[in-house]
Amino acid sequence: MAKKKKHTLLKAAGAVTVTAAAAYSGASYIVFRNAFDAANSPYLRGGDDSRPVDEEKAAWFAHSEKEDVFIDSFDGLKLHALRILNHADTKKWAITVHGVGSQAAAMQDAMWEFDHRGFNILAVDQRCFGMSEGKYSTLGWLEHYDLINWINYLCNECADAEIVLYGVNLGAAAVINAVGDYIPPQVKCAVEDGSWSGMKEIILHMIRRDVKAEGRLVLPGVDLLAKNVLHFAVNDIDMHRQLKQACVPILFTHGEKDETVPASMLFDCYYACGSEKDLYVDSTAGFNEPERTPEYWNKVFEFTQKYISANEE
Repeated sequence: MAKKKKHTLLKAAGAVTVTAAAAYSGASYIVFRNAFDAANSPYLRGGDDSRPVDEEKAAWFAHSEKEDVFIDSFDGLKLHALRILNHADTKKWAITVHGVGSQAAAMQDAMWEFDHRGFNILAVDQRCFGMSEGKYSTLGWLEHYDLINWINYLCNECADAEIVLYGVNLGAAAVINAVGDYIPPQVKCAVEDGSWSGMKEIILHMIRRDVKAEGRLVLPGVDLLAKNVLHFAVNDIDMHRQLKQACVPILFTHGEKDETVPASMLFDCYYACGSEKDLYVDSTAGFNEPERTPEYWNKVFEFTQKYISANEE
């Protein structure tokens, strides 16, 4: 009788263990999907963009000298960018890198501002978005290798280019990671708008915000999925390390109304940065917002003109 009771207890314990393991795996997969799967994540798909059309900017975009250009990523994806060449006689270039749920053409506000300061533009479609291939977005990590490839492409096209990097949230994270690796000297400065301060940090923040739970227990499961599917470990990604190694001046900006990426992450990034730096908090901006005030753009170009010496046309 005692043996039968013991056997029943072991079976119950085994069933509980299996159920707990299945629940843990399921929770890990949901977090992984929401963080990285561009097709299924509610965060990466983006929402309905019902902003009114700015007729002046739409006309400018329609009449700009532009072409589609493509390169291959290190892992075999076809990547797309839009090249706008309205200033044939200048060496000034801006590489614009969009945020989540967006694409290159949606950076029209930024492109218009750079164009009207005499810059040519390379507007990047990040992997999974626009006309670029891919299934998984990686919170700016694999994207930073893509960005370095775009920088090299532009340097091959224009060897004496003077380049500004400009990225928004996901694009800003790619910019931050890129400036911590070797990049050509043609990159003179960078502007990041609304980046998170780390991959683990933004995943944990997402879990706390949405399910009101501490996510550290599920992070090992997410890390295992990342290793198997994305071929990197979440725990190995250190944006603070990248910033400490930064080799170009960086302007850190953030929207005070951003409820998706806490504005406190701006200061985490700023204080980690080892290169020349400045910061600006935009009191009117929320997450992934393309609209900006004149004061914001004045700050951006006040910063960039310190490092860009190429004359306008």
